[in-house]
Amino acid sequence: MKLLVFDSFRLGCLVDEAMVIDLNLAYAGYLKKRGIARPHAHANSVLPCDLVSFIEEGGSAIDAAEEAINYAKKNPAGPDGEKILFKPEEIRIKAPLPSLASKIAMAGANFYDHSAGALSMIQSRKVTVEDIKKEVEAGKYKPWGFWKHARNVIGPDEPIIYPEKTQRLDYEVEVAAIFGKRGKDVKENDAMNYIFGYTILNDLSLRDQEEDRGFFLPKNFDTSAPMGPYIVTADELGDPHGLRMGLKVNGTIRQYGSMKDMIRPFSFWISWLTKDLTFYPGDVICGGTCAGTALDTSPRDSEGRTKPDKFLKPGDVVEAWVEKIGTLRNPVISK
Repeated sequence: MKLLVFDSFRLGCLVDEAMVIDLNLAYAGYLKKRGIARPHAHANSVLPCDLVSFIEEGGSAIDAAEEAINYAKKNPAGPDGEKILFKPEEIRIKAPLPSLASKIAMAGANFYDHSAGALSMIQSRKVTVEDIKKEVEAGKYKPWGFWKHARNVIGPDEPIIYPEKTQRLDYEVEVAAIFGKRGKDVKENDAMNYIFGYTILNDLSLRDQEEDRGFFLPKNFDTSAPMGPYIVTADELGDPHGLRMGLKVNGTIRQYGSMKDMIRPFSFWISWLTKDLTFYPGDVICGGTCAGTALDTSPRDSEGRTKPDKFLKPGDVVEAWVEKIGTLRNPVISK
């Protein structure tokens, strides 16, 4: 199931890449057709119109959504004649952020190729994937990460506002796993059962703000977390660790890789992050990015500064893509 949030934060489903269904109103129409009194009230309790409530309802909401989809394919309106079918161009798709209370955890340096390339540029010496693998096997490559703030999330086609304090704005296509149920001290062998679905997050970074690293400000600024356009439920997407992914700037491919190159899988991060910390439905864990960022492809000058050519600039258009999920497009504009 490919879910989306649209217009006044209504929950929808994209069907056959050509039609968006308002799930709540379609389910209300289904209930009325079955002779259920007060169909809107019953639909609100079983298949809520907002994303986080839908996730919290769990399997019963998914089952109801299937009924809503089957109804909408044969019936064009809700119980009171409401419009329930839309062409994608008729609506405004928003970020599928479950809630402003959602935690967004980011796995740092979690792809072999990106890590090797970034360290090569930073240290001005050749670091290979095999070097990273040896460090991981020896227990020297420790897990680390950071948090993104939910209020920095923007949706598809919303502008990335170029921060005035940087000259090195970087991009990172990432797969984001969204929690479907409450979990604490989750065991690694059970971890994937906690995931509701997956979306795309573009982890924007300021690469020239070393002095701000204490509060991770280079990772947190207005519009620093484009997300979307869809959430594909875990049952439909399957194993995320083989997905292809990529990113274009102005139509030119910058990143192209595979989730097969993750150093540590989602199951590790879920278990590691939930030790003594409860994750709730709608919380998010991002798995890292592949090679091709401006950081890992830009050599440094004699003073240690990265060349600016490949970093984002106002007027650029960024398209982050993940197999089975879709393409997240955002323009970059001046402040």
